[in-house]
Amino acid sequence: MKNIKKITLIMMSVAACSMTTLAMGVASIPMGWYLEGNLGASRISSVSYAPNTTISSSGLAWNINGGYKFMPYFAAEIGYTSYANATINFNGTKVGKDQAQSYDLAGKAIIPIQDTGGEVFAKLGVARAKAHVTVSNASLLAASGETLNTGQHNSTDVYFGLGADYAFMPNTAVNLQWNRVAGNNSTGNLDLLSLGLTYLFDM
Repeated sequence: MKNIKKITLIMMSVAACSMTTLAMGVASIPMGWYLEGNLGASRISSVSYAPNTTISSSGLAWNINGGYKFMPYFAAEIGYTSYANATINFNGTKVGKDQAQSYDLAGKAIIPIQDTGGEVFAKLGVARAKAHVTVSNASLLAASGETLNTGQHNSTDVYFGLGADYAFMPNTAVNLQWNRVAGNNSTGNLDLLSLGLTYLFDM
């Protein structure tokens, strides 16, 4: 939790500095293909591996999106996210690891903030979540009569997010956003808070 708070603070500071040091924002290109790369902090929650287990999941994650902006107010995109590895603890001792990733397809509703170069947006779609769980201390679990739910776990779930971006060039913007895959008890909820760049290709 301390790590995710530190990463969040750094991201917000960088975003604030970007907004204040860049020249006055410009209107972004109203439509076209775009590519987006993001780096940030991720978290896995509401997942069940075995009785008496807890998870430590904060850390660095990354995401890449590609999409098409049909108009200033709507876009559709596909994305891939690689989440930070999560440590699985049994009674306070590390017993395994969870490596999660997701693929998403979403619609993106956009509200331009007139004459500022800024936009706010919301995403809604569907995601395929994948969690690969491995055990690193089987003897401890065996001594306690427990087993870890290892292997590959998949789920298809709702994907949603909120964010804002700021165009400092007509086709380039910096963005800050939060996204969630609402998974099941095998994959958990997958959250990403990220800072990134979006490049929109001129038609």
